[in-house]
Amino acid sequence: MAATRKPSEDADDYWGDSSARKGPSRRNIFDDDVSFETAKKILTTSETIDDEDEEEFDLVNWQGDPVVRYNNHKSASNAPDLSNLAVPISSNAARTTTLPPSAPSASYGKYDKPASMSHNRSQSLGGNVVQFGVNKVQMSRGVSDPSIEDVVRDASTPGKKQPTSAYLDKLQKEIIFLRKELQIAKRERWKKQPVGDTIRNMVLGQAYTFELYKSKEDKLALLDKAIESHDGNAIIAVILFVKKTIKASLFNLEMMRRPVAINHYLSYLKHHYDYAQMVDFLGMLGRSEEASMFKYKIACQSKDPTIKIATLKTCYRAHFQPEVQLGRQAALLQEQIDLLERQRPVEENDSHAEATGQVQIFRDFPRRATLFGQPVTTTLYYFCLYHYDLSENSLASPQALKARHNISDKQFLHCALGARAKMRRWKDIEALLTAKGWFGGTKLKAVIGFDKVSEILHKNKAPHDVLAKYVALIEDLDQRLTIAHKVECPKAVIDALVALKDRAQLEKYSQTLRSHEALYAQDVLRSSSVKWK
Repeated sequence: MAATRKPSEDADDYWGDSSARKGPSRRNIFDDDVSFETAKKILTTSETIDDEDEEEFDLVNWQGDPVVRYNNHKSASNAPDLSNLAVPISSNAARTTTLPPSAPSASYGKYDKPASMSHNRSQSLGGNVVQFGVNKVQMSRGVSDPSIEDVVRDASTPGKKQPTSAYLDKLQKEIIFLRKELQIAKRERWKKQPVGDTIRNMVLGQAYTFELYKSKEDKLALLDKAIESHDGNAIIAVILFVKKTIKASLFNLEMMRRPVAINHYLSYLKHHYDYAQMVDFLGMLGRSEEASMFKYKIACQSKDPTIKIATLKTCYRAHFQPEVQLGRQAALLQEQIDLLERQRPVEENDSHAEATGQVQIFRDFPRRATLFGQPVTTTLYYFCLYHYDLSENSLASPQALKARHNISDKQFLHCALGARAKMRRWKDIEALLTAKGWFGGTKLKAVIGFDKVSEILHKNKAPHDVLAKYVALIEDLDQRLTIAHKVECPKAVIDALVALKDRAQLEKYSQTLRSHEALYAQDVLRSSSVKWK
């Protein structure tokens, strides 16, 4: 009795037999003398096969799909189509058909590497290539369901679980459905869809195209439908398409008829930093004031003094000066340019003086920020702090700044008081508050009121005798007493109570005092020249 042979031994005998390699069809297609057409003919045509070798074997067609041959089929033209295999198998013989022993397997990708690469290149054809094609299909599908090739191979492999008729029917229906979908997609590829369907696809994030809308009417209908959808992304996409495909004059005309589209387009230009296009579009719409203010805003963003001044001058000449309705704004812009041109040289000189340490005032009161770009009142305070004694023909003169920018007396006095009080220059403050009388005399006068003067001096930690001097100049007695308590000046409080002739309140207040303020209160209470209530 013959010994039982293993499948691997059968495969070795089959591929080692010389009859498996004889004949024209067994030529090595990778030889140098074999052309492309000859190799194709070798693989696709059936030559004479010995009766002992007429078993089933696999080939690979040039589209990468396996072609299954059966016994008694002499040519590839008699091979059944794969799609015909996806039908219920009616005979058990068909279910148990065995494939011929295949060559040593060689897998790719995530599959195991071949154990040996010593076989020749002609031997790598056959089952190996079919296996690679199946693996490639499986990898491209990306799903766990078996492919049709898997089902065919499993149906022909002994010992594997055979697919049911219901499952094969499901695959057949899937093939029919996919074929119909492919035909529909090919047929409607160049078919123009209604604008409503295109906008709906845009809103839902599905595929869409604008290439089929050629006429002006279709493009405008597409824009109107996008506006009706209230979807900003769809509106912007259609606007950019229309702008690209029609003349600029026609685009501007149609946009002027659609305010919603204008607002979306302006917002798009702003967020994409296309400021030049935005300013031109605003000018075309007749919104010159909005365009001018936007251009001014862009000009003010520069940090470099030279560039900022030059940009503001250009903005003034191009947008503010020609517009009659912007006359007031043009005057203010011109003042700002003058202020920046005054600040730039002063800042350069002061920063150099502070860096060298040659000026005492910058060592005693270091600067906290750069002067360039500061408002008028801040600049005035800076000039009063560091350049108070300069003549009016100097750029850093407080009086010159006051005259050029029409600073009021109240604004000037408020800034000057704070600056000179910080410098502890009490004589300068007295000179500021001294005014000429009717007959050539002088008197203390404050256009902001001595109550504000007292508060400013208290904020800058003026001594009590200075505070008492200016609190006493407040005419309203009740307000004088209130301000005296607010600035925490005991002498001013005592004088205010004496002016009010309120002895009881003074006695009560004197009990809270210590040191010489308490002595001063006792002296006032013992004085006989005061007529108390």
